Amino acid sequence: MKRIGLLVVAVSLSLCLAAFAGETSARKQGNSQSSSTGGAKGKTRVRGLARIDPATQQKMLNEQIAVRKKEHQATITELQAIKTLAVKEKAPETAAALDKLMAKHDQEYQKKVEPLQQQLKKLETAQKDAAGTTPKKAGKTKASK
Repeated sequence: MKRIGLLVVAVSLSLCLAAFAGETSARKQGNSQSSSTGGAKGKTRVRGLARIDPATQQKMLNEQIAVRKKEHQATITELQAIKTLAVKEKAPETAAALDKLMAKHDQEYQKKVEPLQQQLKKLETAQKDAAGTTPKKAGKTKASK
């Protein structure tokens, strides 16, 4: 039981360090805004992205989503491995705590990724509108009536 307690402490510490490293790398990329906040910083960031060509914006957003997904998958994999060990050592309370922790990480991941996916969707819609290929415009010709 002591081993699992120490293991949980070690994992918690490593997760904190991973989160700190993620924040640091995001700042190095010029993204000092926390993606879960939608205040004035978010608006400034969007205006800054507007100066970049759409293809580069899409690439940047896809890269950010991929990085967050990779980090999330690594964290969940670690937690699942610890949960497997807890179940093996017959520590149901620890396993339940790990389930809650995994659920919390899933929610945090969604909060971080959803705004990025929405920005990507808006960008794609704007590009389609600019090209005149939106589904609403297509099919509304006199020949199709």
